[in-house]
Amino acid sequence: MSFLDVFQLAILLGLALAGVGRAVALTRRGVALLAIDRERSVAQGLRDLAAVVLFGIWFWEAFAFAAEIDAHPTPAFLHGVLVDARMLKWLGAALMVAGLAVYVAALGAFGDSWRLGIDREKPGALVTTGIFAWSRNPIYLALDLLVLGSFAIQGRALFGLLAVLIAGLLHALILREERFLESHYGDPYRTYRTHVARYCQLKGQSL
Repeated sequence: MSFLDVFQLAILLGLALAGVGRAVALTRRGVALLAIDRERSVAQGLRDLAAVVLFGIWFWEAFAFAAEIDAHPTPAFLHGVLVDARMLKWLGAALMVAGLAVYVAALGAFGDSWRLGIDREKPGALVTTGIFAWSRNPIYLALDLLVLGSFAIQGRALFGLLAVLIAGLLHALILREERFLESHYGDPYRTYRTHVARYCQLKGQSL
């Protein structure tokens, strides 16, 4: 395995440990981590499911290619390399490091408000500090950075396709969550939204 292969495995391990560790800690404190949004439509539910499935496929394929494991659930014609540039690979590594860092920072800032899904009954406090003062959706931003970074490193069509699909599905989920947050928290959320960008703030520019 190359250095970048080992690097990708380390990032994936860090991502898994951070998520599972935080989930266990919250569960031990009696926080219900999984929230079922009973008001979502069938189409919204299918999009949420697709996002989870595609992210799972990304995680496994990133692991399998990095570990040189010949067990791929995706079709072989997507495994071809589209781009193979050293500078792009190192850019991808930087994106994955940034993604993991943002993910860990977001989990810490969330406190007991982290949920998987929209919790309409006990959503927790509105979090606006820490990394949330820089991005309204740091978890989704982190996932986008990780998936995009893996495409830059691997250069395979599969990861490019997954990056596009996952980003689109997460954006749809963000828009739905924003509607809920505005209806639930009202003016405090509207004020927060005017000062902090949906994805990130870069030298006064909002994304």
